[in-house]
Amino acid sequence: MSLETLKHPQRERLVFLDQCFTWRGTANRRDLMDRFGVSTAQAALDFRAYLAEAGKDAPRYDAVRKVYIAQANHRPITPEFSFGDWERVLRASVTDRFDALPSLTRRSDPAMLALLSRASENRQAVEVQYISMTTGDQTPQWIAPTRFASDGSRIHVRAYSFKHGEYRDYVPERIAPDSSFETRNLEEDLPFDRDWHTVARITLRPRSNLSKEQAAAVRREYAFDGDVLVVETRKAMEFYADRRWNLDRQEARLERVGTEYIETRPDSKTP
Repeated sequence: MSLETLKHPQRERLVFLDQCFTWRGTANRRDLMDRFGVSTAQAALDFRAYLAEAGKDAPRYDAVRKVYIAQANHRPITPEFSFGDWERVLRASVTDRFDALPSLTRRSDPAMLALLSRASENRQAVEVQYISMTTGDQTPQWIAPTRFASDGSRIHVRAYSFKHGEYRDYVPERIAPDSSFETRNLEEDLPFDRDWHTVARITLRPRSNLSKEQAAAVRREYAFDGDVLVVETRKAMEFYADRRWNLDRQEARLERVGTEYIETRPDSKTP
């Protein structure tokens, strides 16, 4: 027997048992009956199927507690569900042993994004009042949107700034709603956006002031495959990588070994 040969409802019940044994360590027929509303006979069949699939490492029955108990060397039979869906499994606990820091909502106005997207598609510049977080200035300026990017928490619009004569990133929510949003067609091609078309290949390692044991823990936490971790992003987004991974802070657990910049070759019409 294999899980692939089972009908979906029974396969779903075996996945549930697998999660019980993996995260709680115990399970019995009542768990299945309460969760899925199946009969005692069906729950017995499901357990039989699970134990057969688990083989020699199958949970053992405790006659005193009247539950099956996972062995110390337990390995899930469906790791893609038992491990891959770990947050949902923990959240489903009837206890209060899991909580999460609430996310601060970073709003993105779809209408604003659509307007900027149309300008990009139609090769147009848009007049906006962008509120500077440094100076508070919001003098109207013309920008030519070209691309969109996410730093993991919010959307940025990459655009050529005619005011500054360079490509910059704009947070759509900082564009004043009462901007004119007047558009004009681009009469000339925009300058080549070298930072967007350059890959930053960043090599990271545990911070050098960590102990051997601490460094090993950091490598496990960040899924290192060796002594260093190599990640790639666009050079235009390198600043956000530093900020998100705290590479510019003394308390960071990772530090940059070096960065290799690789320029790509886009279509000749691409700015």
